[in-house]
Amino acid sequence: MIFEILHILVILQVGLTAGLLFIFSIAVNPGLARLNEEEYYRAMKFINLAILNPIFLFIFIGPLITMPLLTYISRNDSKFFILTLFSTILYFLGVLLITSLKNVPLNNKLEKLNSDEFKDIFLWYKKPWNFWHNIRTFFGIASFVILSANLVFYYQVY
Repeated sequence: MIFEILHILVILQVGLTAGLLFIFSIAVNPGLARLNEEEYYRAMKFINLAILNPIFLFIFIGPLITMPLLTYISRNDSKFFILTLFSTILYFLGVLLITSLKNVPLNNKLEKLNSDEFKDIFLWYKKPWNFWHNIRTFFGIASFVILSANLVFYYQVY
């Protein structure tokens, strides 16, 4: 029973993260692209402040604990283990590592700016931030698809 609950929790965490990243790519970023530099600067500052909340952190960073735990628990089922391990690696490298090494440093740089220092924000912030965001979106979706497929295959066997 613990295995099933953990598996559902991981799918929920990764699925919600993949969905957030996807919606940001297809709806929020195109909307933000219509703003001028000052409006964009202000909008991103507010988004960056709002997103750092306990629910987001549980969903987004929670897989740091839940995915390795699920991988470890599934170590005796070779097919389930391989797909779970692969999904975990994709999430860690493609979502968490890119976020930590690419997106967060840009967010931190943005946060330190005064309200009159937003000049050229499209060049130094928006362009690289969106590039890395789209890559982590791909990895988040891939991780979620593998977890979901793993669930289907698991219950067809058992």
